[in-house]
Amino acid sequence: MESNMRKYLAEFFGTLMLVAVGTGTVVLVGLQTGPLPVALAFGIALAAGAYAFGPISGGHFNPAVSLGAAINGRITWGEFVGYVISQLIGGLAGSAIVWAIMQSVGANATMIKQVGFGQTDYTAPVSFIGASVIEMILTFLFVLVILMVTSKKASASSVAAPMIIGLTLAALIIVGVSVTGASLNPARSFGPAIFFAMFGSATALTHIAAYFVGPLVGGALAALVAKYGLGSEE
Repeated sequence: MESNMRKYLAEFFGTLMLVAVGTGTVVLVGLQTGPLPVALAFGIALAAGAYAFGPISGGHFNPAVSLGAAINGRITWGEFVGYVISQLIGGLAGSAIVWAIMQSVGANATMIKQVGFGQTDYTAPVSFIGASVIEMILTFLFVLVILMVTSKKASASSVAAPMIIGLTLAALIIVGVSVTGASLNPARSFGPAIFFAMFGSATALTHIAAYFVGPLVGGALAALVAKYGLGSEE
């Protein structure tokens, strides 16, 4: 039990850092200079969290990654529940930090929507189904890379894996940020959505399901392909 609590605490802090750094960059820097600063912020935060907390929990910081790990037997289903709860709480805590920073600089409540979870906040708005499919495809690629570079047969060393994973996330965010915000992570979308619902708009949670369904389906498909198609668990 003590060992599991350490894993859950590691997932909490890793997700907090990912959300605070990544979405804080979206809010305070924005996309005026292009998607690269935002993509690198998320990628570097993920890599740093994986280096810091990965030895304890595996460094998921994402329910879709944890789902893939559970399907492939890397964590138990009981641990999966604990991981997801920790990640969602971490996402809320990271969003609270962003909110506190916004308040300190005099930002109004509506600015938190820039954190990204709705269909109409981007330059290329899509339907609910379209957003779900895009999130599914991007998350599939992301989780597939994670499962393969951390598999027993991976040629990448444990030292290189977090950096590879962080750069993969950054690249995928560049692809999808102007369409869905490229969340690829229910916990990353959950916290900002809750805060915008409380302080910005009561309709903030209208489209949140796309950011749960898409990534979770993508993570599950990646686990099946990695395990049965590519032999990641052999």
